[in-house]
Order: sequence, then structure tokens, then C-alpha cells
Amino acid sequence: MLVRISRQVLSKEHKDSRSFLSIVLANCLVEVKRNVDTYVDNQVRTINEIRVSKKSKCGILPFVVTFERFAEQAESIFKGTDRRADLDKSYSKLISAQFKAIHKIAIEHQKTPSDVVIFENFHHLHGVLSRLKITCLENERKEAKQRYQEHIQAYVTTYLGRPMEKLNHFFEGVQTLVTQGVKEEEVGFQMAYNKQELRKLIREYTSKEVKKGLDHLYKKVEKTLCDEESLLQVVWRSMQQEFIHQYNHIQNLIKRCYPGANLTLEFTIDEVLQFFSNIAQSH
Repeated sequence: MLVRISRQVLSKEHKDSRSFLSIVLANCLVEVKRNVDTYVDNQVRTINEIRVSKKSKCGILPFVVTFERFAEQAESIFKGTDRRADLDKSYSKLISAQFKAIHKIAIEHQKTPSDVVIFENFHHLHGVLSRLKITCLENERKEAKQRYQEHIQAYVTTYLGRPMEKLNHFFEGVQTLVTQGVKEEEVGFQMAYNKQELRKLIREYTSKEVKKGLDHLYKKVEKTLCDEESLLQVVWRSMQQEFIHQYNHIQNLIKRCYPGANLTLEFTIDEVLQFFSNIAQSH
């Protein structure tokens, strides 16, 4: 309606601003523009005041879906028109409100981890903005991608945790000693960090126990993520990368601090990769 009336007002047939029809159309244009602004303001208010159920998984928030539909229709209607600036202003208000609301809901939600709420919804928004190629929201598209990536990594770090917890704790103590001036090759002579203690810890992390822990982790992640975004395998690959990073870190410290001790973890990277692959395929 806004676009059609605007075209009529600017058309040659209604250039005479003194004509009755021109005056009527101009008044209609003002009223329609006011209605559009009211609609956008109401949408922003709805976004700010939304309450979602905290008894089930959060998933993609309703206002994100509503914005997607609005943007799809608006792009087809406003494309190449003289009212594009009005639409861009509306976009700015709506996207700003959504960015703030996503983080607010993420903090308040009791069922879904905050990082999941954030990365799932920003992943969806990034997909919408990338598909529609809305020029005025290019910076917001990049920011949505950044927030999605940051929070998926934060989730991976938090929920993967340190699957070799005792070993990680052990080597934190090793690094503290080195920071305090103990030479790396002399760490093994410290009572709490000798070769016997390390060997005992290594034996706790057999390939069977590691696979069992990863299988439990996969089920936990699967229950947490929503189905709409299909991010389970993305998260799982990120967890695989983080696990391998921790594995290499521990192996490197063993070589540096316990040279010649013939100590190594009881499972290989190839086995880890196989664990992750088999678990993903079995679910």
C-alpha cells in the first residue's frame, strides 16, 4: 500500500498538488506511512516483551521467524522503489531489537544453554541476511556470523570440557612449576609430578573409557540442540577439533617434561577420529 500510493502521488497524473485527488492521495500516504511505522514499533515492542517457555528447548525464537517472513515479502515489494529508505530504517530497528533480545532470552532460559540459544538464532539470522542480500544490513550480517561462531566455540569448550580432566589438571600443575622456574626436564623429579603418578593417570584413560565418554557427550548435545538448524554435526566436528587440540597439548607436554620415560597416552589420534565418526553415524 505504501509503495503503490507513493507511486501515484509522484506520477505525472497527480503532479498538481492542488487537485482534490492529489490532496487525498497525499493524506493517504501520510496515514499509510504512519501505520507502517506503528507496525514496526509494535514489532519492536513484541520482541522486547516476548516470553518464551522455559520448560522445553528454546530453538529458533518466534520473532526471528517473523522477521524472516517480513523481510522476504518486503524485499519483493520495495525492490527498486523510492520508499527503500523507509524499509531500511525499519530493518535497522527490527534487527537491533532482535540482537538484544536474543542475548536477554539466552541468559534467562533455564532449559537451553545460553550459548546454544545465541548461536542457533544468530546462525538462522545470518542465513536469512545472506540469502536476501540486504545491503543496509551487511554489517549486521557479519556481526551475526561472528556471534554465531564465537558462541558455538564457547559451547564446545564448555560442554566438551576437558574429557581427560585429571590429566589436564596434572599438567596445569606442571606448567605452574615451569612458570616458577623449574626446568621442564626436571619436572619429573617433583614428588607430585613424578613419572609414576603420570603413568597411573594415563592408565585411567583407556580407549574404551574415552569412547564411552564421547558417546555420552554426543547424546547430551543431541538433546540440547534444536532440529531446525541442523547444527549437530557442525558442533560435533568442532568438539572433535577441540579434543584433538587437547590431546596434542598433553602429548607435547609429556615429551618435553618426561623425555626418555617412554610415556604416551593409551589411544591415538586415529582412534579418536574413528570414535567421533562412528558415534555420529550410529545416531
